[in-house]
Amino acid sequence: MFDTSHFHPMLVHFPVALALLGIVLELVQFLFFKNEKDLKFSVGEILLYFATLSAIAAMLSGFLFTSTFTGKSLEVRNLHMMLAVLSTVALSVTSIFYLLYRFGKQKGKIFRIIGLLFYMLSALFIGATGFIGGNLVYSYMIGL
Repeated sequence: MFDTSHFHPMLVHFPVALALLGIVLELVQFLFFKNEKDLKFSVGEILLYFATLSAIAAMLSGFLFTSTFTGKSLEVRNLHMMLAVLSTVALSVTSIFYLLYRFGKQKGKIFRIIGLLFYMLSALFIGATGFIGGNLVYSYMIGL
């Protein structure tokens, strides 16, 4: 029989890798490529959109397919879930700012700067979410 509890562990690595690589590439582009006309597209921006979609998938799989917890592990799981929601919301807001910058009638650089700040915030939330999730697995689930 196919075990759906494996969906979440398979999906969680995508938003982590995509968002962290994406923010590094965006920072490099922002700091070293002042003339954006030199670049046809932003790889960091494309990674952001994939990170956002994969974060939504990872979060939903965590809500739907993970086991129940009790005691201290429930507290850790609740913190992990709260951080997962914050990460997904932050990535979604970042995507909105990037889309406003790319397709807005006024291509104000302020959308890009705010988007970049939210991208950094998203990366911090994702790092914290992954750390707490790893703690949950290795402290409470291994050996069960």
